[in-house]
Amino acid sequence: MWVGPGGSWRCANGADIIASLDAELPPNPTGKVGEGGRDGVGHRAAWLYRQDGDVKFTLYGFNFIDGTYLDTTFISADTADLPWAFDAWRSVTRSDGQRLGDMPGG
Repeated sequence: MWVGPGGSWRCANGADIIASLDAELPPNPTGKVGEGGRDGVGHRAAWLYRQDGDVKFTLYGFNFIDGTYLDTTFISADTADLPWAFDAWRSVTRSDGQRLGDMPGG
C-alpha cells in the first residue's frame, strides 16, 4: 500500500481532474468506480487493474476534499485482499476524524 498527497485542483473542473488522473494511470483498467460527489467531482474515485502473474490486482484510489486529494495505491498477490483494499480506500478520514463521505455536500 502506498499513500501520498495529490495535487491541488481548485482551478480545474471535475471532468478535467478525472481526465488528468485517467491519463496518468495505465491504460485499460478492469473497472472504474466513483462514489459521492458535488460539482461533478466525486468524493472518491478508483481504477482497478487485474493482472496475471505475481501481482493479482492493483487498485488506484483517490479521495477528494477541500481542493486537494489523497492518492492511495494497493497492490496484492492475493485476490482475497481486494475487498480489504476497497474497504481501506473507503475508510480514509480527515485528520480531524471526520470521514470524507460525511462532509457537507457529500
